[in-house]
Amino acid sequence: MKKITSIKTRITIWYTTLMFILIVVVLSLVGGLSYQLSIDSIEKNVVLQVTQVTEKLSRRQPGVFEIVGNKEEFKNVSIYENDGKYIVGQYNYDIANIPFEEGIPRRENIAGKDYIVYDKSTPGPPGRHGGFWIRGVESVSSTMLLGRSAIIIMLIIIPLILLLTAFGGYYITKRAFKPVNNIIKTANDISDQKDVSRRIEIKPDAKEDELHHLSVTLNKMLDKIENLITQEKQFTSDASHELRTPISVILAQGEYLLDIAKDEKEKELAQTIVDKSKQISKLVSRLLLLARIDSRRQKFNKEKVDLGVLIDIAVQSTKELASQKGILVFSNIPEGTIVEADESLLLSAITNLISNGIKYGNKSGHVAVSASKLDNKTQIVVADNGVGISKEHLDKIWTRFYRVDDVRNDEYGSSGLGLSMVKSIISLHGGTISVKSSPGNGTEFIIIL
Repeated sequence: MKKITSIKTRITIWYTTLMFILIVVVLSLVGGLSYQLSIDSIEKNVVLQVTQVTEKLSRRQPGVFEIVGNKEEFKNVSIYENDGKYIVGQYNYDIANIPFEEGIPRRENIAGKDYIVYDKSTPGPPGRHGGFWIRGVESVSSTMLLGRSAIIIMLIIIPLILLLTAFGGYYITKRAFKPVNNIIKTANDISDQKDVSRRIEIKPDAKEDELHHLSVTLNKMLDKIENLITQEKQFTSDASHELRTPISVILAQGEYLLDIAKDEKEKELAQTIVDKSKQISKLVSRLLLLARIDSRRQKFNKEKVDLGVLIDIAVQSTKELASQKGILVFSNIPEGTIVEADESLLLSAITNLISNGIKYGNKSGHVAVSASKLDNKTQIVVADNGVGISKEHLDKIWTRFYRVDDVRNDEYGSSGLGLSMVKSIISLHGGTISVKSSPGNGTEFIIIL
């Protein structure tokens, strides 16, 4: 299953992760550098103390080993005989047995403790034979303890920083993406309400950033789309009006030719003219109805309608077509089922659904119309046991001029406008219509008013 994550969440995760990496890297570098500087400082301090004691010792009289001027001089320094015998200074039991080694400060680990050790040999005061070892020792445990404390503090502070970063960043990102939510809402409203006159709201004091420019561009695009749709609707309406008169003339002339036909050939030709004229007249009528509904100019007389009577009329009007195919049409409407509707429009919609069930039904099949109350709503079901509709066509059958099977639809004189007209009529009533179907198992249309 594909995970759905918002852009705001992905951005928050991305820069929080980046912040975590940066904090860890920076603190590691700072911590490592601080530790190394601390070690260097300890080494310099030990070397300085050993040097100072060495210089003072070299100026004293033979046999005098006490340094009484400043006891701080012996804070980290001790003096040994050349053979390693302790003389004076700070005695460190851990370091006492380490061999003396002239050179640079070195790191020694004794009993799990780290020390900086610096040894310096000196000939001692003037006149004294033999020399001394001056040893400077300073523990780095305090530095290690400070480093561990810093790590503990970092482990406490870093999550808090990341938490504040995540919440603060998400809040800022959410505010920044507010125009996107506005765009999405407007797009959904246009899609749900089929109202292309809606526009994305742009505040007068809005910052002219990329999202502002996107909103302006989309509004301009919606203006063009609305103009194109308006022109298309106007063309459909105008063309339908213009076609009504010539079609009526053709139909009248065809019926006249049918009356005066002298032989079967002429009758056949005249009948074709009449049938096709009626078919085109029906198409134009539907186009006009759709155009009026689209432009909200369709008269809508809402009144209390007895659904049982209305459906009986629809069934009776389709009986001739049903008998031609040997299909039984029946209804089951509870007595006193009343709906508020435009009687003429609702009759047209239900009649169309019944006619479809007959046209695409199997021989000796049936079309059943039923109704029931659902709380304060009424459900009307038109079901047949005909050829059915495959799944890939179900969401397209409401599209104008869409035909599932061109050959089959030509046979029945279908233009692909019937179901589109039905959906528009039901929507005009504030209702919904859905379909259930599968090939070979018939089709079921469900209207909710």
